Amino acid sequence: MVFNIAWRNIWRSKVRSFVVITAIGLGLWAGIFASAFVEGMMISKVNSVIEMEMSHFQFHVEGFRDDMKAEQIIHNTLEIQNDLSEDENVIQSSSRVIALAMLGTANKNGSVKVSGVDPEKEAIVTKLDQKIKEGAYFEGIKRNPIIISREIAETFKVDLRSKMVLTFQDINGEIVAGAFRVAGIYKSNNGQYDKMNVFVKIDDIRRLMNMTEEECHEIAVKINDHDLAETLASKYQKKYFNLEVLPWLDIASGMRYMVEAMDVYLFVLVGIILLALLFSIINTMYMAVLERTREIGMLMSIGMTKGRIFSMIMIETVIMTMIGCPLGLALSWLSISYFGNVGINVNAAVYDDFGFGSTIYPALGASRYVDVAIMVLIMALIAAVFPARKALKLKPVEAIRKI
Repeated sequence: MVFNIAWRNIWRSKVRSFVVITAIGLGLWAGIFASAFVEGMMISKVNSVIEMEMSHFQFHVEGFRDDMKAEQIIHNTLEIQNDLSEDENVIQSSSRVIALAMLGTANKNGSVKVSGVDPEKEAIVTKLDQKIKEGAYFEGIKRNPIIISREIAETFKVDLRSKMVLTFQDINGEIVAGAFRVAGIYKSNNGQYDKMNVFVKIDDIRRLMNMTEEECHEIAVKINDHDLAETLASKYQKKYFNLEVLPWLDIASGMRYMVEAMDVYLFVLVGIILLALLFSIINTMYMAVLERTREIGMLMSIGMTKGRIFSMIMIETVIMTMIGCPLGLALSWLSISYFGNVGINVNAAVYDDFGFGSTIYPALGASRYVDVAIMVLIMALIAAVFPARKALKLKPVEAIRKI
């Protein structure tokens, strides 16, 4: 009986109920979609860090990431790569020789980070070959090909087949130099990364730095599951205790904090919206109770208990909220599914500069929808308490006389 009365009371003022339900639905949609958009940005950043910059985890001599000295060498490169090739979770590993160099052209000089890579393995680990926008991936140049970014090409005013001279220290501390020609020009989703990084064949830079096939500065590893990065890094850290083995979360500055912040972002954003809706619902239901003062007094006078009056107001509020909640969740799911496929082109260079990409694909896990539904239910119960308590304070005789 109480449920039937509550249901009828909701639709006695259809406009007011429709406004409340619509506000709940649109509020949820706005909060969830905004969260999904930020989640999509975060996924774009993570993919950029893993696929283009860091891979899932890396091997270094301890201190190399800070100093990048030529003599800080991994001497058992082949042993480590053979070990990694036998791991079923490892897709590919790529050894690299790293140098901080002066880049000279006919137009300009400047500093860059040079990575000597195995073209075939690097293509699997970081998909560098897919980022080539002009020219070819280490092809078309017989001797000392170099891959540069579009940013560097514009800054140094060079083009395909242009000559560039790299000057750096070898492992003995001697200054060495080599002439390279541009084979390809790449563009990633990270403008800051593009400004500093060029790529050459690992054999070419090893020859200049007097290093053997067994030696490198860095081994980057790509695996089949992002979530295993820390576990596998820890496993190989124990095995190669004389080296530093770190997952991408620890290599990429600030990434761990960004990922952890995303875990609470949805709750904070949706929580703020629900807080605003909370006061709106309280105000609406409070006014509804005041408008029905005589009616509530009559119900009390004919024997309806305070418990049932309280339940009636609670049920009204919860029903309206629970109608608006599925509508908001459904609208969120539809919009996120659509834009998750086609993307949202923000077309802002600032996004590229920080590695987020100019096209964002909103995404949200299924468990997040459940979390939001629980938050809405809690909010509905809280919102219902205040007007319900107001109804309980009414005295039947005074309520009936209320005009």
